[in-house]
Amino acid sequence: MPDAATMASILEEHVCPVIGAILSTLTFAAPIRTLAECLKDGDMKSVNGTPWIFMTGNTIGWLAYSYVTLDIYVFLANAPGLMISIWLNFGAMKLQYYQEAIKDLVEDGAADSDSSQQQNERKPSLTKHEARLLLMVLTWMLILSVTTLKMEMTSDRKQVIGIAVNINLVFFYGAPLSSMLTVIKTRSSASIHFLTMAMNTVNAFFWCVYSLAIQDYYILIPNGLGLLFGMVQLLLYSVFPRSAVETDGTEEQFIREDDDAVSRSSVTEIT
Repeated sequence: MPDAATMASILEEHVCPVIGAILSTLTFAAPIRTLAECLKDGDMKSVNGTPWIFMTGNTIGWLAYSYVTLDIYVFLANAPGLMISIWLNFGAMKLQYYQEAIKDLVEDGAADSDSSQQQNERKPSLTKHEARLLLMVLTWMLILSVTTLKMEMTSDRKQVIGIAVNINLVFFYGAPLSSMLTVIKTRSSASIHFLTMAMNTVNAFFWCVYSLAIQDYYILIPNGLGLLFGMVQLLLYSVFPRSAVETDGTEEQFIREDDDAVSRSSVTEIT
């Protein structure tokens, strides 16, 4: 029978990251239902798709990090997220393309909205969401090209990719920080989605335990901050009551990693 030290090691180095990988995938998948409804209605409404771009950058970075460090758990936590983020961004681009085309037709006073010739002339060739997503992918292509072609030491590759992916997560943190400021300003926790917040906080905790066990501070720092933000949001949620009127649009606006994991989703700082 394994001794206490062995059991603790198994728990910290295997069980915790497995649970973290499952929670990460669930967090990444949180916006799926919202986007499906938007696609059905043909309108993005108040949903903010920008965090999905950083979700793509986040998962690309952590997948690259998993290849460099040979960390299967980091890979499993982000591979599904990359696929989900691609679908989310494709959906956002479709809706933005459609909305911009309709807006152009309305502004021009087009009498025949069914005219294929008029629609083809006014359709935008590149939406803002597409441009931002392409910039994100290009940035990571350059980073990975440099680390792969110019750096021979694994430690150097780990350092560059680890720093880059943590910089990407700074934008994910904007969602929970904005939410916390809104709660303090309005004295209402209506903007906090409790289930997402709780899931992100627990997720960050498991990744903190794992990162401490393997002594990987590139994983510890973002998840430590995510855990801190989650605890602060939990405190605000308990101190300030929710207002009578709540909207699903506000709760689903950010992905974190929280969803954000962007953050915490907010997909937060999901590794």
